[in-house]
Amino acid sequence: MMRTRPAALLVLASLSLAVAAPAAHAQDPDLIGDLLRAVPTPDAQEEEEADGGDLDLPEVVEAPSTRTGPTSVPGQRVGVDDHSRTPEAPLNSAERTYEARLRAGYAAAQARLGELEGRWLVRSQAGPLYAFQFIDSGAGTLDGAWSDPRRPGALTGSGYLRSASRTGGRLVLSLEAPPRRGPVQLQLRPEGPGQWTGTLTEDGVEVAVRMQRD
Repeated sequence: MMRTRPAALLVLASLSLAVAAPAAHAQDPDLIGDLLRAVPTPDAQEEEEADGGDLDLPEVVEAPSTRTGPTSVPGQRVGVDDHSRTPEAPLNSAERTYEARLRAGYAAAQARLGELEGRWLVRSQAGPLYAFQFIDSGAGTLDGAWSDPRRPGALTGSGYLRSASRTGGRLVLSLEAPPRRGPVQLQLRPEGPGQWTGTLTEDGVEVAVRMQRD
């Protein structure tokens, strides 16, 4: 009895292991198989990257526009229909004050000018003879320049007045106009607003003329 007991125990142990092993294999999960199936193949990874996949890309957020009005474009031409652009930036308070002073000074200077200030044209019945640009300070002095419309572009077709005087409402002008012989003289008197009439002597010939604002 004592000799056969260890052998019986070995047989029983072998049978228990033989029976338990299939049961253990049947019940234990296939851990290695699950891990292999969870790892994507290289082809699957390439397809996923090509399709974009679930990549964590940074979200692009557009910055809000800070423009609240028309854009200033100094030095560029702006059309009437360009509502989003202005030729220049609006003036600030200091610039508006300076501009107002300039306008007031210009208006005051214009108010002090004499009645002959500006451009005039002398013509006869034959047509225009001389154009004058007078500088009338309003203080009794008169100066200016002349041009001959009959000789446009000629070197001697323009120049300065030789003399100008006003006495008792009478206006006398003298100028040198080569190749005319001697000075050209005008004697005029006022005839209504912006109108002067009289005579012009040129090359010793006197003709009736009228001078009007041009």
